[in-house]
Amino acid sequence: MPRKRTELKPTNDADDGKVRLRSLADLDQRTVAAQKARTLVENIEADLGGADRLSTAKRTLVTRAAVTAAIVESMEAAALTGGEIDLAGYVALTNNLRRLLTTLGLERAAKDITPNLDAYIAGRVGR
Repeated sequence: MPRKRTELKPTNDADDGKVRLRSLADLDQRTVAAQKARTLVENIEADLGGADRLSTAKRTLVTRAAVTAAIVESMEAAALTGGEIDLAGYVALTNNLRRLLTTLGLERAAKDITPNLDAYIAGRVGR
C-alpha cells in the first residue's frame, strides 16, 4: 500500500488573496491538540530552565519537539485503540523527536535564581 503523503503548504484563508502562514499560536486554543502542544512547550521550556533563558533557535526547537510529541502521542493512542497508523511515519517522527530532544538536552536545567537571591540578601542587609 503506498504511503499517504501530507502536503505542507501555506493557507490562503484571507479574503484579500494573501497567503497566511499559520503557527501554533494561531490554533484554536480550546482544542485538545492545541492544549497538549502548548502544555508540552511549557513543560519542555521549564525543563530547560525557563522560556526566558532560551534563544530563539532553542524556542523554535522546543515548539517542533512539542508538536512532534503531540502527533506521536496521537498516533500511539490510535494504534492502542485498534486504529491503523502509518508505521514508517510513526518511526520517523519518533526518531525525529528523539533527535530534537537530544539537541535540546535531556537533563533538566536548574533555573537561575541568582538575581532574586541577590535582591533578597540586599533587602535583608538593609534592615
